[in-house]
Amino acid sequence: MSDAITFAHRYQSVLVPVIFEPWARELMRRADPRPGEHILDLACGTGAVTREVARRAHSLGRLTAVDHSAEMLGVAQSLADEAGLDVEWVEADAAALPFADNRFDLALCQQALQFFPDKPGALRELWRVLRPEGRAVFCVQRELAVNPMLKAQADALETHVGAEAAAAVAAICSLPDGAALKDLFEGAGFRDIKVESVTLDLQHPDAAAFAAGAMGGMHTGDKLAGLADRAIDRAVKAFLAGLGDCLDGRSLRFPHVANVIVAMR
Repeated sequence: MSDAITFAHRYQSVLVPVIFEPWARELMRRADPRPGEHILDLACGTGAVTREVARRAHSLGRLTAVDHSAEMLGVAQSLADEAGLDVEWVEADAAALPFADNRFDLALCQQALQFFPDKPGALRELWRVLRPEGRAVFCVQRELAVNPMLKAQADALETHVGAEAAAAVAAICSLPDGAALKDLFEGAGFRDIKVESVTLDLQHPDAAAFAAGAMGGMHTGDKLAGLADRAIDRAVKAFLAGLGDCLDGRSLRFPHVANVIVAMR
């Protein structure tokens, strides 16, 4: 198994149940899919949103999931196949979607827009492939200052690994401003755009296990790969120490704050 696949599996096993499955449920609540709709999961990662749609959308038309990472798609498809889900999986860049105009009724995208190299281009592409009256529902992480778990992780990496490793976490929070998000969607042609700051109360029963797994996740795992085990242990312990009031004995409970965007084509 390659390092990239290892990171994808760590991402799925540690981060998805704690962070991305709750956000998938929140996006589904706001999207309210309708019978017969063709739904796109944009930048699907290991498929948390895709699986939530397949479980909860009744009389679904079609479900398509796109990601630029073959490794992430491989994990997503494997999990979907195990669950007997019918999904079209596509490896593609968000700014160059291989679909005809007016194909989708609803697009969902969680915690990915901030990583797109060409954000305006990706949103223009999404506008193109949505049908008139189609909806887009996104969530995008807010700043480190209101996300104590991510701040603790960034601080620990800065101290024990280096600036590049800390920057990998900071990148998760690199598009925090609601007004800037609204401008991006407006610039791509979307209308009736609503941006709301939303806080989910997330938890894990074993903070130490979560900390070790999170430090080895997709965004930071490669930064730790060359370190000695002792140095990695120090970074993980510093992460735990930085969590402060988010620790309750052995368990972890933390606010996770993101902007949720709902926009119409």
